[in-house]
Amino acid sequence: MELTRTLWDERDGVGIITLNRPERLNAIDTQTIAELDTLVERCWNRESVRAVIITGSGRGFSAGADVKEWSGPTGSESVEDSDGWALRMHRLMSRLYRIPKPVIAAVNGVAVGGGCDLTLVADFRIASTAARFGEVYIRVGFSPDAGGTFLLPRIIGPSRAAEMIYTGRIIDAQEAEKIGLINALVEPDELMPTSMEWATRLASGPTVAIGLAKELIRQNAELAFEDALRNERRAGQICGDTEDHKEGLRATVEKRQAVFKGR
Repeated sequence: MELTRTLWDERDGVGIITLNRPERLNAIDTQTIAELDTLVERCWNRESVRAVIITGSGRGFSAGADVKEWSGPTGSESVEDSDGWALRMHRLMSRLYRIPKPVIAAVNGVAVGGGCDLTLVADFRIASTAARFGEVYIRVGFSPDAGGTFLLPRIIGPSRAAEMIYTGRIIDAQEAEKIGLINALVEPDELMPTSMEWATRLASGPTVAIGLAKELIRQNAELAFEDALRNERRAGQICGDTEDHKEGLRATVEKRQAVFKGR
């Protein structure tokens, strides 16, 4: 597959995947998902890759789902399109969740919605001081649909996760460090060197043992990740039929504040 939305590099046992749509703040469309899926499979199958870094180009990590992909020329939304995005994203997230190699999210800027969830599915998050995190689905009248309701409570606890999810509030890197969302906070020019230092150290470790430890951590959670994804998909189908979700998408495309009516 020709890479038009992502970049690939491999060095010192580390596979480096870079989201590369800086003009769209690395928004995730179906082509991006397909490329990420290809690259994650490459990382999974190559013995030479023993750790993975995911990062973004430009000033953002990822602004989440590219909602413009779901809209026609008049701004009319297709729930079928959004469902298709979710199914593809779920397959990608499940593969990332299960990959038997350590994954680091090097968060260089804004990471919201599906972009935030992409950082959560990593084993470690290293953030620059420019990073921002937010489960902003509620702003478009939607519930999280890329694993956030499963992953975030396990990282920062259910109460803090509920606050982020219910309000859609975006937090800065300093707050993210305070609540335990990230593993390390560094200046922007130190982000990739620090991430590579972590990744190469992990890549030089006992890969099979690390993979098994990761599997045990995942298996010992009380709910299977795929079950959580199915629950999110059901909730997304309900949200997709609401007036508030349609209004939220229109407001996003029109760059204005949404006016929700609770239906």
